Amino acid sequence: MKEYASVNACDLTTMHCGGTIATLYEPETKEELTSLLGGLDAFVVIGGGSNLIFSDGLITTAVIRLGKAFSSLSIEGGALHAAAATPLKALLQYCLRNNLSGLEFMSGIPGTVGGAIAMNAGTPDKGIMDAVLEVEYVDGTGTHVVKRDAIHYGYRRGGFDSRAVVTSARLCVQPGAPEEIAATMESYLLKKKNQPGGFSSGSMFRNPPGSAAGHLIEQAGLKGLRIGGAKISEIHGNFIINDGNATTADIRSLLHMIKERVKERFGIELQEEVKIIDERL
Repeated sequence: MKEYASVNACDLTTMHCGGTIATLYEPETKEELTSLLGGLDAFVVIGGGSNLIFSDGLITTAVIRLGKAFSSLSIEGGALHAAAATPLKALLQYCLRNNLSGLEFMSGIPGTVGGAIAMNAGTPDKGIMDAVLEVEYVDGTGTHVVKRDAIHYGYRRGGFDSRAVVTSARLCVQPGAPEEIAATMESYLLKKKNQPGGFSSGSMFRNPPGSAAGHLIEQAGLKGLRIGGAKISEIHGNFIINDGNATTADIRSLLHMIKERVKERFGIELQEEVKIIDERL
């Protein structure tokens, strides 16, 4: 197992901000991961860093990133076996090369398989858990496999215990025509081409029932509002963009202001989709 000290948090997330991570662990086997988890009182697991922001100070909580041995794809028993550290982009490319349909809706979503499963990433209408057959996870007691029917997942919620680390999943796929798979993937990618560029964590808030967080933020007159190096995108209200100089404190302030204004205007309390990790859990 690799162990790194004093890691710059901004190098690990797509928002590119935050302080210093005291210790980053990178296990390469399930046995190493089990042993590590059994000895930690608290920890944070990071995948592609698209849904996490670290605070500005020294993060003393242990941070875990699965090593390269947890990145693989294969067809087993008619299902797609995907290890947790596999980038979602690689997953979709594999499906395209092997004429596998069923996961096109994940096109353009950043991060890794494990991170996507942990938060049930996907579109407003469908999450990756809807395509899961079973999930393998590790905790301090060992390795476990659970069927989807036994997992209480929901919108942007994978349904796993906070001390469980997803290590792989079997995903439901079907043979498909390559031109149809490519066309469907492209249709999802086109929807994302109008999203803002730059350093961001994607959608900052979950969509409340019957509405869209970005629309509410726009109607509250907040698009373009800046605090320090962080700005609410003028293209999409549910994106905060880091101009390269934003602190996590800047982003927290914008999030707080958004929640206050939207609640004042519409009576709706927005819930963050992004997770901000404090110095100590």
